[in-house]
Amino acid sequence: MSVILSYNGAFAVTRQNGDMKDGYDGFYIFDTRFLKGVKLKLDKNSVLIGSSQDGPRKAYSHFSIEDEVVLLRKREIKDNWAYREELQFYNTSKRKVHLRVEYSFKVPIEDIFEVRKFGGQKIRRRIKSSLGDENEYSYTGKDKIKRNLKIKTNMRTEKGLAFAEITLEPLEKETLYLEFIPKISKEGLEIFLTEKPLLLPNVVSTNLTWLDRVFERAIEDLTALTAYTNYGMVPFAGIPYYACPFGRDSIITSWFLLPYYPQYAEGTLKFFAKIQGKKFNPLNEEEPGKIPHEFRFGELSHSRKMPFAPYYGTVDATPLYVILAAEYLRWTGDRELIERLKPNLTAAVEWILRRLDEGGGYIRYKGGLLANQGWKDSKEGIPTEEGTPTKPPVALVEVQGYAYKALMDAASLGLTSLDPKMLKKEAEELKKRFNKDFWCDGFYALALDGDNVPSKVVSSNMGHLLFTGIAEHQEKIAERLFEEDMFSGWGIRTLSSKEKAYNPFSYHNGSIWPHDNAVIAIGLASIGEKEKARMLAEAIFKTAKFLPNSQLPELFSGLESEYPLLCPRANAPQAWSAASVFALLTALLGLKAEKELTVSPLLPKNFKVSALVRFRRKAYLIESQEKEVVRFEERDI
Repeated sequence: MSVILSYNGAFAVTRQNGDMKDGYDGFYIFDTRFLKGVKLKLDKNSVLIGSSQDGPRKAYSHFSIEDEVVLLRKREIKDNWAYREELQFYNTSKRKVHLRVEYSFKVPIEDIFEVRKFGGQKIRRRIKSSLGDENEYSYTGKDKIKRNLKIKTNMRTEKGLAFAEITLEPLEKETLYLEFIPKISKEGLEIFLTEKPLLLPNVVSTNLTWLDRVFERAIEDLTALTAYTNYGMVPFAGIPYYACPFGRDSIITSWFLLPYYPQYAEGTLKFFAKIQGKKFNPLNEEEPGKIPHEFRFGELSHSRKMPFAPYYGTVDATPLYVILAAEYLRWTGDRELIERLKPNLTAAVEWILRRLDEGGGYIRYKGGLLANQGWKDSKEGIPTEEGTPTKPPVALVEVQGYAYKALMDAASLGLTSLDPKMLKKEAEELKKRFNKDFWCDGFYALALDGDNVPSKVVSSNMGHLLFTGIAEHQEKIAERLFEEDMFSGWGIRTLSSKEKAYNPFSYHNGSIWPHDNAVIAIGLASIGEKEKARMLAEAIFKTAKFLPNSQLPELFSGLESEYPLLCPRANAPQAWSAASVFALLTALLGLKAEKELTVSPLLPKNFKVSALVRFRRKAYLIESQEKEVVRFEERDI
């Protein structure tokens, strides 16, 4: 079982005993694995007797050494992105004990895509090392960026090895330590991480101990995945595969957190404005006004051997960016930032209009480096009713809803320099043809193929339409999502269990994603389907209660079972999964940011909640139970 430590963009993956084995184990920052192959070796037999974790940054492993010595192995990610290990030896016997300690390690300074074996790229590096009082490994990459790793220790060192011989008197303690300090020449990076401590206060409490733990764990996961960039605070997507800013993930996470932690939306809006597309580039799929899919800091990306600095292969991040700006304005009243971003928002809406025109009335994709370019971006993620991939160019159902809401928000809130009447007219025409082409007598098709033939597949995607306002059959969507083939009891499946492509352990074709359910819950609450929103929130909260550490992973199984089952490939922590518990709370409380902050709760029976909500530069303490608002009062920020 792996243990993950993370803080401000740096993370470490170890085993429970603290060693780093093969696979993804290692210490990473800036999409670079600086350390791997760590192994602690003693000249006496030791047994792991326990392990624990103290928040997202610290972990401990406890060993017994021949029933004479207790070893506490502490790992921690420090404020300066250093990875520090302390080996604390306690002689519990009444005799003198001699120990030889060896700590072997490797310094690969390798790109995350090499670790993932993605894209087939491999760089042969010549890493320089200088050993002495401060051991240092250095390498200048093909991107001209210098990457260094310094090692501070009170042990003796050779290349790839630190060792010590200690003598412990009866009941004596001794501590050995190693500190691995990475450094990157930031002058080679236009966008970089900055050192800034993060303290995310808990703003939610309930009358249920287990549910308090769910929210506490969500805050730990968000803390682990929050990075301070030189353009603001941005949530990274997940660990270990996606420890970087992702357009869709970062935007949805920030949207979910807006009533509680608006600083995420501010940082995310500014960050992606900086890397918004400016030209047509088929290599990384950049287009003017387009918001990227992801941004990587690693050598392969910045040397242009891989197209990820940034990569633009997504069709939903751009309308979602406009929606986030609109929601940010509603919640914060920060017109000043919106005015600063108006050129970016104008470019984003122009991208939407251009792609609607080019796609025969719909936003479509033909595929590129990623075959599918909505949130279900696996190769099998957009099937037909025959279980085969939908033929491109594909028009996804939820993306048309996002585009509609983005156009309407831009028109009603003056987000762009474009004519509001024109934007509203384009949105209304999109809504009219959408309901004609996507409606399949009881549900909305997952997509239209290149010949405008609908993929008549029942999926969770249509649930995303509820918050956008595009669907004329909202109540029927809500009813269909809660039929047995879609609702497992633990949440709404990504795909109906009646579909040929269904697999409850697949990535997108039958599993359950917390963020997907949270989007649906917000939509249900917005159309007045409060009972269904409550049912959905209860299901996801109950899932978190039963899963290890009260943690919501990226996805879990869609099976009907007595206990929610994990999927092996799921990332945990995952930002939008952690943020989902806050979105579900928003739906339960019926929070709306209009001219005033309104609350219209429908909570489960015997469930009381207290939440600190931010609205228009003020904070409000809201206490609620069932349909009642018990307290609503302004608090000092």
